[in-house]
Amino acid sequence: MDLERFKRSALELEDEARHYAAMDPQVKCFAGSVEGITADAKTERILAPLDHIPGDYYFYEGTLWQYRDLESAFARFRIEVTGGETPAVKAALDAIRATKP
Repeated sequence: MDLERFKRSALELEDEARHYAAMDPQVKCFAGSVEGITADAKTERILAPLDHIPGDYYFYEGTLWQYRDLESAFARFRIEVTGGETPAVKAALDAIRATKP
């Protein structure tokens, strides 16, 4: 687990959530659901990967999927909190990046 990248992803997620929270009450609820875990990430209280984090419901069953940058920030944070990029995830991301102009 790369703690610096983990902290950066927590800050990015909080920034994106803060940006949309004033416009969408569901984002405000989402931000509240991940507030504890992002605070723990920023203060290095999470030292081992977690199996699950709160918040995915808002994207899968709610309407937050419409905020692509918030969804991306959540995905990056979830990757970091669950142990970082696996070789398979890294290969998939490299392949995606290679196809972009």
